[in-house]
Amino acid sequence: MSMSCSPSFSASFAQTLCHKVWGALFGEEIEAIREEKGLSVDEAARRAGVTAAAWEAVEAGRAPQSWEQVCALAEGLGESRLEMASLVILHAGAWDRGAGQDLPGEIRRMYS
Repeated sequence: MSMSCSPSFSASFAQTLCHKVWGALFGEEIEAIREEKGLSVDEAARRAGVTAAAWEAVEAGRAPQSWEQVCALAEGLGESRLEMASLVILHAGAWDRGAGQDLPGEIRRMYS
């Protein structure tokens, strides 16, 4: 007897799930760097010029929507823009390009 287990997800649901997973992984990277540097959420957010709630949203999986937001994360963490661009490229699945949520800034042109 042969048994198969195939999920009955729609393509749309699978794509949404994929973006959420990649967003969560990006957020975990940001959180790990922050904790490695001994920064609190409040301190990292202050250094980035954003609210603690906005910082927490990124760590929870909300991908930054602009290059300026990526650069603010870099400032908050004391990281280079190159390091942050690398993280964006490594976690490119967090951005739903099919829904108009393109990769931030110059990365969009480099990655396309």
